[in-house]
Amino acid sequence: MKTLCFIGTTLTSGIGDRDALGWCGRLNRQLMRERKTVMHFNAGVPNQTLPELSKRAERDCRMRLEAVEDAMIFFEPGHDDLAILSNSKRRTDATTFEAHLAMTLEQLAAIAPTVLVGPTPVIESETSHPCPTNGEMVRYSNTGIAAVSRRMATLCEGSGIPFLDLYTPLSKVPAYAASIEEANGVCPSSNGHKLIADHAHPFVNELLESLDG
Repeated sequence: MKTLCFIGTTLTSGIGDRDALGWCGRLNRQLMRERKTVMHFNAGVPNQTLPELSKRAERDCRMRLEAVEDAMIFFEPGHDDLAILSNSKRRTDATTFEAHLAMTLEQLAAIAPTVLVGPTPVIESETSHPCPTNGEMVRYSNTGIAAVSRRMATLCEGSGIPFLDLYTPLSKVPAYAASIEEANGVCPSSNGHKLIADHAHPFVNELLESLDG
């Protein structure tokens, strides 16, 4: 049996999905319906920045996968790092973000084959709005998110780690935009989680087949 371990932040945790599955649970369900022998662990914690996530990622994955022989890890840094503060700076600067990203990917890849999950598009607003966790005024830019997604792809290409690009395909899907607009402009509602799972499904299927082959 293949064990899929999802480690990440708000998107991984499945917030916004009325069915309480999130895209991770929906993906696992699709694979099981196709008679794939899979199960999954969800280690998503909402609203964490990458420096916070990197402190627990290796420990959480080792704890869940210690007795597992066949596993795959999906690592998703969230949008909180990319939030633009009132001083027009990112919450986590690019140098810090990339250093923690490289370190954590190396740690996780030593445990099991690892996939980096990229950020999703948002509904842009010229005005800031309160962060749901600390009330800090923030805004988001799809231009910045797209740039980070491209940089993640480049880093993965150089290290041989698969990259699940969510920004490029979902930014072209009106139904996904409607999903995040229905929620808070950043996190998707139920249909958005379904759209992510639908996009990830062939990518993950191909990975599973290549590893099993």
